[in-house]
Amino acid sequence: MEKNKILHVSHVFWFVLVFLLPFTSLPLASKLLGSEMVAAPSILILFILLFIIVFSWLKGTNKFPTLLQPVLVFGFLAIFSSLLAFWLPIPIQKDFSIFQNIIEGIGTLLIGISFYFITVQIIQSEKILNKTLQVIAYSFIPLMIWCLLQFVFGQIVHDYPTWMTTIQKYITTSGTLYRDRLTGFAFEPSWLAHQLNMFYIPIWISATITRRSVFNPVLKKINLEDFFLVISIFVLIFSKSRVGWITFIVVISYLFITLNQRIIRKIQEKYKTNNIRFLLKFLPVIFVFLYILLLVLGLFFFSKFDSRMESLFEVETYQNRNLFSIANEFVFAERILYWQTGWQVFNDYPIFGVGLENVGFFFKGYMPSFAWALDEPRHLIYQATYQGNVKNIWIRLLSETGIIGFLCFGTWLILILLKSHQFQRNESLLHNYWGLVGKIALLSLLIEGFSIDSFALPYYWIILGLVSNKFLESSIES
Repeated sequence: MEKNKILHVSHVFWFVLVFLLPFTSLPLASKLLGSEMVAAPSILILFILLFIIVFSWLKGTNKFPTLLQPVLVFGFLAIFSSLLAFWLPIPIQKDFSIFQNIIEGIGTLLIGISFYFITVQIIQSEKILNKTLQVIAYSFIPLMIWCLLQFVFGQIVHDYPTWMTTIQKYITTSGTLYRDRLTGFAFEPSWLAHQLNMFYIPIWISATITRRSVFNPVLKKINLEDFFLVISIFVLIFSKSRVGWITFIVVISYLFITLNQRIIRKIQEKYKTNNIRFLLKFLPVIFVFLYILLLVLGLFFFSKFDSRMESLFEVETYQNRNLFSIANEFVFAERILYWQTGWQVFNDYPIFGVGLENVGFFFKGYMPSFAWALDEPRHLIYQATYQGNVKNIWIRLLSETGIIGFLCFGTWLILILLKSHQFQRNESLLHNYWGLVGKIALLSLLIEGFSIDSFALPYYWIILGLVSNKFLESSIES
């Protein structure tokens, strides 16, 4: 009886956590967590859930799920590399403490791992899994409405009413409404794109392709997830996040490639004459040509849609210019400079890295000389009250946890990929659905990782936790 009550309470808190996921930087949560940017209210619910589940978990005879083990190993390695940092010749920087940085870094990593742990542990039946999908859909409805209002007033009326700017200040620490970009409930537009690509779109795409829905059809052959997918793509386009666009294009390309492979196999099975087999050899070439054509057309569209990309097809943009100069033309040079800085740190500390959150100490000495011609890097070094970060989770893993941490994190992702592939080979529609979600989420993380570097953002932890939860793992074994 007591166990059932604990389960019921934990499920209620879990559904609240999931519903709050669209909010990335709530001012109230910011005050409680002491963080201005990553201040998701779901983190506060996470602490409550963590206490409940760890308490009940310790009382039982539970064992660590298979896919949780490499994450825990990575966590221990990251903490170990951070402790080693006290013996490294880290440059001194005024107003910043190595000890404080490491504590913050370990804290954010533990938050991320906790999101994964809670997700894996709490989903113990198909009923809870489906209910979670329903709550995810409910959480998308207010986000969708708010984004559509931002589109109407920001890009059609070109003026936000006072009540919208007031509300935005209450739901994000940035409090910013952009005239030509959608930001939703997120700190900035790129975070909204990350939210969509990493969390919502994999679920909507998988539901659309497998035709598995947790709701009754809206119309005869149209599910609610189909409608949400169209809205998500619309919002993603008008977030004007370039990494977000690239991520979605890569995902769609992957889906088309898998579709083409199925088409070719079916043709081979149906027509077994030599002439057809000869023609089939040219089909991959035709498909590659079509992909290149679609890519060029897509880039042309975005060059007309985003002012930062308007010189993409001008020859003068590339004449007698180096990589940094070209990147600066597209307002992207700072990102590449930060990536190169992190890479240089990794080159000098390749085994264990420099410890969590410590790469910022090396920015002044390691940034390429081109950085001093740009305003943002100069402001970062001489005026900003915060340290630089590499804005790339893959470079961050290498520079802060070394090759050992990077390989451990990568091993975890590969194991989830193998599990997702196993699900897709299963005849169960449920496992097919989650296998596709897992592959899309991993592909999205691969690209989105070039834009985000925070361990505390919950979206990739939770979506991968949903794919590798205890129920799915045990049901496929049985």
